[in-house]
Amino acid sequence: MGKNDLWIASLAALLSLQLLTTDADFDHLHNVFVDVRRINPAEFLMFF
Repeated sequence: MGKNDLWIASLAALLSLQLLTTDADFDHLHNVFVDVRRINPAEFLMFF
């Protein structure tokens, strides 16, 4: 896990936020350290 991902996960946990991601980098933390939700970026193309 990269340093930036560590910062993201720890901040989400500290603030009791759900962590949204497009990849599997945070899967090992799901329901252990933070609530991780994986999203499909194609579903959000209409907003950009």
